[in-house]
Amino acid sequence: MTLRRLLLLILITATLPAFSQSVDDMIRERIDAGETPSMVVAIHRDGKTTYYAQGYAQVESKKQADSKTLYEIGSITKTFTTTTLAQLAQEGKLKLTDPAQSYLPTEVKLPVRGDKSITLEDLASARSGLPRMPDNFKPADESNPYLDYTEDRLLAFLNSCTLTRDIGSQYEYSNLGMGLLGVLVSRVDGKPYRESIEQRILKPLGMKSTYLNTPGRKDKNSASGYSDGKPVSAWTWTDASVMQGAGGLLSNAEDMMRYLLANMNPPDNSLGRAMTDAHQPRMDVGRYNMKIGLGWHIRNKIVWHNGGTGGFRTFAGYEPEKKMAVVILTNSTVGADDLGFHLMDESIPLKKIRKEITVAPSVLQSYVGVYEITPQFQLTVTLENGQLMTQATGQPKFSLHAESETKFFLRVVDAQVEFIRNEQGAIDKLILYQNAVSLAGIRKP
Repeated sequence: MTLRRLLLLILITATLPAFSQSVDDMIRERIDAGETPSMVVAIHRDGKTTYYAQGYAQVESKKQADSKTLYEIGSITKTFTTTTLAQLAQEGKLKLTDPAQSYLPTEVKLPVRGDKSITLEDLASARSGLPRMPDNFKPADESNPYLDYTEDRLLAFLNSCTLTRDIGSQYEYSNLGMGLLGVLVSRVDGKPYRESIEQRILKPLGMKSTYLNTPGRKDKNSASGYSDGKPVSAWTWTDASVMQGAGGLLSNAEDMMRYLLANMNPPDNSLGRAMTDAHQPRMDVGRYNMKIGLGWHIRNKIVWHNGGTGGFRTFAGYEPEKKMAVVILTNSTVGADDLGFHLMDESIPLKKIRKEITVAPSVLQSYVGVYEITPQFQLTVTLENGQLMTQATGQPKFSLHAESETKFFLRVVDAQVEFIRNEQGAIDKLILYQNAVSLAGIRKP
């Protein structure tokens, strides 16, 4: 080997650092810890896309996950909604500064505050002042919650809604606002939401495995969703389900990477210009130097969004200067955003992976009781078929998993519980750790 060739090889190697831990090892660690039955990761860097897939897409049948496995992408759907909005603006069919009221029936009055009306851009950038969810959201089937929330219910809520803050004054993530935006996009485009997305984004980009998850549709590549280790129902939508623009799409790693690469290198047409417009920061979000564009979030230089449904968590992001993109799909309610950010920027740390150990039933029994954090909020701890469970006031019941004899963690949210013994050795309180806050709960007699 010549000296010139050796120096060139050293230069190339220096500019393409390997990850400190292999991607396969990072995936396997999370599956072995019980965080998710499967994980598919797609990484594009140095002009090449690599797919990593491990675990079961369907635990019961032992069906293995791969790059074609379909996952519910949840709120990543919002970026399709906002990109379609931006494309309609590129075509002169609307203006982002138009009042949303202009596209609603006259009998519906969108709430206003002071002299300001909610604009289409306010809806797309999560600053409309509308709440996260409408107060008349009462699904007939809580395992498939959005199916029966139809336009008449949405419009009824809007007629009765009062804004609690000034429009445009504050970022507030709103499924309601994005669902409404999907309805308005459909109205302007003159076709159902799913057809707008198909014709404007999916077909032009060759995304043949991405679609609205409708009732009764079966696909051999679909993953099953799981929450706390238990199978859950798929979330499905019809053309009448008005929240579909907030979270209705199914996709796989191959299609999602096509989508990210198009966003990173926009085509020279109205879709490409719409993508570019959607990436422009509109407002500060607050944490981690975060900003929001049209649907997309921007963390430093990383453009990203995540998603979650009843049994899935997903992440999609790209870094334009590095020409790098990452997709992560899981079929559980434990997210992997930290892994997505870390793969694009190793200075962003990975979360602690908590591993479950076995604790004697007699010890678990000693923790059973009601722990009062405030008079209005308490944790009830039970032991059911050998599994320690906790239920917060007004919330569902979830499993507690031991990482030591006294410290337990939840898989459905990033929260931990520690049981505390008094000087006599009896359990008299617990500590709830969540969102960097510690809350003490006193055991009731």
